[in-house]
Amino acid sequence: MTEQIPIYYQDQSTWGPEEFNYLNSYLNRLFLYEAEDEKSNLISRMNLAKMSRETIALIGAILSHYGKAPYICAKYPNLNSSELWAPLESPLRLNEQPVNIFPSYKNMNILY
Repeated sequence: MTEQIPIYYQDQSTWGPEEFNYLNSYLNRLFLYEAEDEKSNLISRMNLAKMSRETIALIGAILSHYGKAPYICAKYPNLNSSELWAPLESPLRLNEQPVNIFPSYKNMNILY
C-alpha cells in the first residue's frame, strides 16, 4: 500500500480557490485541535521546507487568527520560522468572491 502525500506537501501549481479553501479548512482543524495526539504528531513532523509558500502563509494566518502562534512555535520548534509571518507577494484567493473579514488572513495577502 502506498502512503498518500499529505495535502500540505502536494504540488499546488494548478490549484484554484476551491482547493486552497479545502487546504485552509484542513489546516484550521489540524491546528485548532492540535492537543489531540494524532494531530500533535502530524504537526511535530511538518517540514516547512517541503511546503509551498502559500501553505506556509496559510499556517501563519491560522496561528495568528487563533492567537496560538507563540504557543505553537514553542511547542513545535519545526514551525518556529520567520517564513510564517511573511505575506505572500501575490494574493491567494480562497473564494471566488472574498469577504476579507479576518485581519490575520488579510495581513498575509490571503483573500478569504
